[in-house]
Amino acid sequence: MNILLPSYKRILITCFIAFVAYFSTHVFLSIIAIASPAHIPEQHMIQEGYVVSKSWNGIRIAKQPISASDKLTNFFKGHTDSIFVEKHPEIGAKPLFHDLKINQKVRIYSDYLRESNPPKTSAYFIEKLS
Repeated sequence: MNILLPSYKRILITCFIAFVAYFSTHVFLSIIAIASPAHIPEQHMIQEGYVVSKSWNGIRIAKQPISASDKLTNFFKGHTDSIFVEKHPEIGAKPLFHDLKINQKVRIYSDYLRESNPPKTSAYFIEKLS
């Protein structure tokens, strides 16, 4: 008796496993990460802005959205009035930045603003406004 599955059944099972893995890591973990800002300390800053760029470990927010031509020039010169936002170490492995889009308005609950060029802060919670 042949215990191997036909090729189309293997493809269907593989697609189902990939779908479950994607759903569990992206959708379920993002719901956990943004479900409640109850873990935010009382001494926190609130900043609103537009996401102007994304990187592996954070995002940059600015007061104005970025135009299509500025996307290319900012790659070479940087955005002058932006704040670099990284994930706070207390958050752990919860994803904060993966579902944000460029020019999306956000409200960031963070700790203190560090003086550097560009200014940096660590986010506890990110709320999407648009």
